[in-house]
Amino acid sequence: ALPTQRRSLYPRSHFPATMNTLMRARVVTPSVCAASAPTRRVASKLGFAKTQAAKSRKTTTTRASAPTDTASTSRRAHLASIALAPLAAALVVTAVPPPALADTECTECSNSNSSLAPGDVPFQESVSGARFADLRVGDGAKPLPGQTVVIEWVGYTAGYQAKKIENSRETDTPFVFVVGAGTAIPAFEEAVLEMKQGGIRRIEIPGELEEKLAYSRDKSQRYTVGPEPSTFGGKRTLDFVLDNKTLKDFNRTLLFDIRLSNIRK
Repeated sequence: ALPTQRRSLYPRSHFPATMNTLMRARVVTPSVCAASAPTRRVASKLGFAKTQAAKSRKTTTTRASAPTDTASTSRRAHLASIALAPLAAALVVTAVPPPALADTECTECSNSNSSLAPGDVPFQESVSGARFADLRVGDGAKPLPGQTVVIEWVGYTAGYQAKKIENSRETDTPFVFVVGAGTAIPAFEEAVLEMKQGGIRRIEIPGELEEKLAYSRDKSQRYTVGPEPSTFGGKRTLDFVLDNKTLKDFNRTLLFDIRLSNIRK
């Protein structure tokens, strides 16, 4: 027989009426056909009644067992929470990380000699605690107290992200001061007295000695000495390191490269 869903190549009129009937309906015997209508009605009623009864019993059973299931589920959840409580407490305790070494102690964090690369010039520590490294020795005269010196400088917050404070060559603002007059930070005064004109010296000011060798923590007194950053960004960078109370002492370590450009008579 041809599938009923497949479209025929010929019109329906080419098939006899009996063939169309057989393709759409099941084949039954005459004896069954005679009594089929009443029998189907009775059977359908009995089947509907049985289905309704089964649905009723299922609903009743579900409603009756729901409180028991809920109670048992609640008891299981409670027992599980009691059993897992010690494990959860242990996980909370072990999740707390130990304090970092930098938060407790760091004896060499403000000393660049502890991390020199091959070829780097080591720092020499002075009596005051400042550290100096001569990158280039000048060939001119040494300044004397009372003389005016012209200093080109670059500063960095070496202990905190190594941010540049200022480069006087970029801003064309060299630092000019009278040696011994108290207008420069103590580390600059000490460094310049041992330099020759044309020389370049690197100065490292340990964070724990920053206020002694550099700038005051009192903002009203901070820039009574120089060098003072001439740009807003440079001053903000330096002020942040000096004023931030959450930083450690070694975070306030400052680094300067200075060049003694000229000595005025």
